[in-house]
Amino acid sequence: MILINGSNSPVGLDISDLSIKLVQLGKRRDKIKIQALSKSALPQGVIVNGKIKDKTELIKAIRKIIANPLYGKISSEEIVACLPESKTFIKLIAVQKSPNPLADMIGSEIEKHVPLELNEIYYDWQIIEELADKYLVLIGAAPKDIINQYTQMLDEAKLSPLALEIEPIAICRSLLKEELAAAKTSASQNYGIIDLGASHTSMIFYSGGTILFTVSIPVSGEEITAKISLALNLTKEQAEKAKIICGLDENKANGVIKNILAETLKNLTEKIKEAISFYENYFKQRGPLNRILLCGGSANIPDLEKIISQELAVEVKPANTLTNLTEVKDEFTEIFRKNHTSSAAFATALGLALRGIFIDEL
Repeated sequence: MILINGSNSPVGLDISDLSIKLVQLGKRRDKIKIQALSKSALPQGVIVNGKIKDKTELIKAIRKIIANPLYGKISSEEIVACLPESKTFIKLIAVQKSPNPLADMIGSEIEKHVPLELNEIYYDWQIIEELADKYLVLIGAAPKDIINQYTQMLDEAKLSPLALEIEPIAICRSLLKEELAAAKTSASQNYGIIDLGASHTSMIFYSGGTILFTVSIPVSGEEITAKISLALNLTKEQAEKAKIICGLDENKANGVIKNILAETLKNLTEKIKEAISFYENYFKQRGPLNRILLCGGSANIPDLEKIISQELAVEVKPANTLTNLTEVKDEFTEIFRKNHTSSAAFATALGLALRGIFIDEL
């Protein structure tokens, strides 16, 4: 294991179709701080829809950002990585009490909720609440072939995978104070979390200290950039800058970018409304959503939260990705600015890095 005068906490590694990001945290007494962070774009075709297509190129990219991070130094080869969101399943289910072993009953219930055979998946579960007649159980599942592919790749990269996590779990750990071990409570607020990433968007519903379910939304940062590029005859890099600088602000570029994205934005808000309607129909006993948080690499589009909030009866605001850290340096803002990104893009990587620290507190 590498040790470079730093923390031996595991590295959070966020691998997606178009990029890789990593964060390593350090903890001294009760203070959690960022020790190292980095990101790198992946060439097209290295990962496609969550499946690794070019393992050699992926390993090379991971080793490169570990050796030369944007900030700090990596001091561990232990990894907590995320599985591709499009290939995983997470949901809160109700399991009726009976004389049969709970583990056997959960296996039967999972077959009703996951569109794969039980022998094709790895799954885990956790009792969230015990009621008079049933258990509320959070289940997570992923295909065996995907998990085996990622663990084999990390092994060949000479890294030690401690855990592979489902992405929404890491995101919630990064964004919500409710995820602190000391704050775990059934009195938490009700959240909708929209992760607007480069290759996909998902919405997570969280209540009572647990994820309820997730919904995929067919909108992505890459799609938004491509529309701007096509409409204005710009390169991808120019379109990306226009998206970040002008966004949906009517006062910038005469609102040209907002007009180009009008149809995409309408589709996004309609899908959000459908997801909220599902929540209100099936989880109305938990009360209305208190707020919607935006994270992901495209969450920093100017005026995005304002436009979405105008269509919904819920407060919408950018998530604070660093909410569960206790020491954040101003230099991170400069790092994000220079790399045309924001802390919102590191939500998953930060949540993965926090896993080891949070588990140590239990």
